[in-house]
Amino acid sequence: MVGVGGSSPLVSTISLYKFILNYKVKAKGEFMKNLLIALISLLVSMSISSSDLPPSVSAEYFGCKLDEGKSLNDLNDWISEWNQWMNSTDLEDYEASLLTPLYRSPNDEIDFMWVGRTDSWEELFRGQSAYRASGLAATFPAASCPFQFIARQIPAGGANLQEELNEDEFVAAYWLCDIEEGKTLSDVHTAQVTRMNNVEKNGNKISSRIIMPRQGVPSILRNNDFVMLYVSPSMKQWGANIDNYQNNIEGRGDDNAGDGVFSCGNSTVYAGSSIR
Repeated sequence: MVGVGGSSPLVSTISLYKFILNYKVKAKGEFMKNLLIALISLLVSMSISSSDLPPSVSAEYFGCKLDEGKSLNDLNDWISEWNQWMNSTDLEDYEASLLTPLYRSPNDEIDFMWVGRTDSWEELFRGQSAYRASGLAATFPAASCPFQFIARQIPAGGANLQEELNEDEFVAAYWLCDIEEGKTLSDVHTAQVTRMNNVEKNGNKISSRIIMPRQGVPSILRNNDFVMLYVSPSMKQWGANIDNYQNNIEGRGDDNAGDGVFSCGNSTVYAGSSIR
């Protein structure tokens, strides 16, 4: 847990700042006092800039091919057994979605992608350990998973889709992105939140997350800095989002907030369902 056993750097820095202000410096007092205040002010600004990203989600991705003779029906049967097992554990924070390729070339590289997520790496790996000991992996109908990796998901603005999300068929679009020279992940986040707030204000129902792969990164992602995820709550709404964006939003006002900060291309689209 963050901060257990001590103060945060920002709190400690501000406390030191106040101490200096109240300290009665003798001899070279004013010069040293002003110099130290300037240094501490710099540390305060550094502390703020290093913590301006929102809490991230810890996620795991498994892109898999169904075994010969197996279908998505077999996978769904297995998911039912997995959910029964999950109900018997204390792994309450784990959420999962099942994605199938909608617009992806080639579209037969994988049959589905499993995305699991929790609020911490500790919880994610505690669940992974319990799953490995459960014996369920022996009956999983997809022995081959061409890619499996973990990543941070950073919320990046847009609509709150919790109430409108079609749990049986939402849309997830992934874009491969790069950070422009001299810019940072914080710059990307600020620009994307500005863009997404503008999109929501102008009528689109869509949310966004910045995905930062960590371990097990597949070759398709190794030449890019991050992945941008856009989620629409239903297939119909996805189409409405595109129409409205192209006709009324694209290239206007705050939609340009990402110019010179990041660039994206080579997108793939999946139909998704919530499985836990």
